[in-house]
Amino acid sequence: ASMDYFGDEIKASFGDFVMYIYGGLGPFPELSDSPVRWAAVFLVLCFLTLQYPYQDMQGVGQQILIRTKSRTAWWLSKCSWNLLSAAVYHSMIFLTAGLFCAGSKNAVFTGKIHKALLYEVFRVEKSQMAQDVEPWSFAMLFVPVFVSFGVSLAQMVLSLYLKPVFGFFGVALIMVSSAYCASPYLIGNYAMTMRYEEVVTSGVSQMTGLVLCLIMIFGCIVIGCWSFHRYDILNRD
Repeated sequence: ASMDYFGDEIKASFGDFVMYIYGGLGPFPELSDSPVRWAAVFLVLCFLTLQYPYQDMQGVGQQILIRTKSRTAWWLSKCSWNLLSAAVYHSMIFLTAGLFCAGSKNAVFTGKIHKALLYEVFRVEKSQMAQDVEPWSFAMLFVPVFVSFGVSLAQMVLSLYLKPVFGFFGVALIMVSSAYCASPYLIGNYAMTMRYEEVVTSGVSQMTGLVLCLIMIFGCIVIGCWSFHRYDILNRD
């Protein structure tokens, strides 16, 4: 949990752990770079929430839907369950990092992100850094989580039109494409803290990412509700 990249030992911080988990790839990724560690954080959640809404429209779940007499209420309940699951999932990640910092002699519970981590782990050159001070913003904790909210809801909406497994593959394609294409038009870029303009030059805006995520979340809820009112639950496999 300590870093010795430049000869002087540096104690790792809570911010370092968060950056390591949510950092993703640098702003100029190569095909040889692997986004597996970063993508797994988001895709594991998508996999865990993949089947529940779909399966709940079958068997006993159909009876519950009929008794509620409101497809809107049913859909909003699934959206709430989805968002709550994502919040608990990411809270567990933050809690694990916090407990590790609190229990390790070679780690400190601060938000400071050491440049040594960026240079060595993410291979960012000094000329690519956006500023001289140590990069850190509390938004780095929240924007990737909101991206996760949006992606998870998007998967649930796709499952209304496709089988859940295809919805999962669609989301996975978006996230992997984001890893290799540093573009503000791919939502996955806002889930990589290494792509923020506070960290590197020509990075994406955290505020823009947050606004896009809120639009995505609201849009998925509305579109999903509209689609579910026209959804035939009796003739689905």
